[in-house]
Amino acid sequence: MDRSFFDIFSTLEDPRNDKGKKYPLMAVLILAIYGTLIGFEDFTNMSYYLKKREAELAKELKLTAGVPSHDVFSDVFRAIDIEAFMRLFVDWTKTLVAFKTGKHIAIDGKAVRAAAKKSKGRRAPYIISAFMAGCGISIGQKMVGNKSCEINEIPSLLNLINIKDCFVTIDAIGTQTTIMQKIMDKGGHFCLQLKSNHPAPFEAVQLYFSDLENNQKQDFYQLECFRSIISKDHGRIEEREYRVLTDLNVIQSILGDKWIFVKCIGMARLTRVIGGAESKETHYHLLDEIVTAEKYANLARGHWAIENNLHWILDIHFHEDQSTANSDHAIENLALLRKIAFNFSKLDPRVNIKSIKKRMIDYMTDIELFKRIIFEAIPNASAGVLIR
Repeated sequence: MDRSFFDIFSTLEDPRNDKGKKYPLMAVLILAIYGTLIGFEDFTNMSYYLKKREAELAKELKLTAGVPSHDVFSDVFRAIDIEAFMRLFVDWTKTLVAFKTGKHIAIDGKAVRAAAKKSKGRRAPYIISAFMAGCGISIGQKMVGNKSCEINEIPSLLNLINIKDCFVTIDAIGTQTTIMQKIMDKGGHFCLQLKSNHPAPFEAVQLYFSDLENNQKQDFYQLECFRSIISKDHGRIEEREYRVLTDLNVIQSILGDKWIFVKCIGMARLTRVIGGAESKETHYHLLDEIVTAEKYANLARGHWAIENNLHWILDIHFHEDQSTANSDHAIENLALLRKIAFNFSKLDPRVNIKSIKKRMIDYMTDIELFKRIIFEAIPNASAGVLIR
């Protein structure tokens, strides 16, 4: 049975002292989601706007003390236990997405640059996110601590989410034996980019494909291939070519014993022609399962959905990169708050065909839209199609 957002998150423990508490935690959370969904990145302006609709909101949420001040919002999101908040978020996303064989989860990190400005000597906070590429839903996150790095936190993120029978794609930072093992231990598959941060295997793979193409052309063109040609504005043409090497003996001779889990090596080449000038770039990926060239193409190209369809929207429309909150748990909790708002905007079948800006306007002008997604179960998302 589908459970609503309210059903799931109402179990979140309130971190505040009961003495003098005027606003229920769920009311504060719902108002913060609403304010974020309509485009406010700071609690001062959010609270100011919400007070303009105080009569309507207070009645709906049974707020005897009216709409909270910006200090209340700030204090709550500094104090919420991020681990508990994240567990509920993951539980909620499991009700939204039907995990089936062939699903694609992209993992990538993004800095929250403005949050570092208040803390001299600290690097910008970095959030690693997991994104269900097929249906465009955020399903988990993990913050990289000031004394940690992505390589250490990616396994922690993998522990949080369900990756069984899913392909996980990660940039070259995730091409590590421990991460490969973690993905397989959890029943998933990997497609990891190989770059020069692993110089020996990268150069070996690069040399093999180059030699094959230049000196053994027949063998090169016998590799299974998937190709697409796209014509763009102003005479720009892009050709994408994907080839897969699946001979395990050859793969072992190239990689040696470094990555014994690898069963397939993919080569992706992008050729651009702009104004008569041609440029090429080639990328390589390691996979633990033999796939078709078309499947590999979908994984390699689909990975960029996390950048284009999540990170870009978080920065441009939810202003994440401008967020200066950095006290206690605020960075992680507010990052998760924005992902909740992002998921709502993607999953509501009444507005999801519109641009993100138009969706935000709809929620701002019609509060009934927002009330439904909070208090009623969202339709399941399967293979990117919303169904009831």
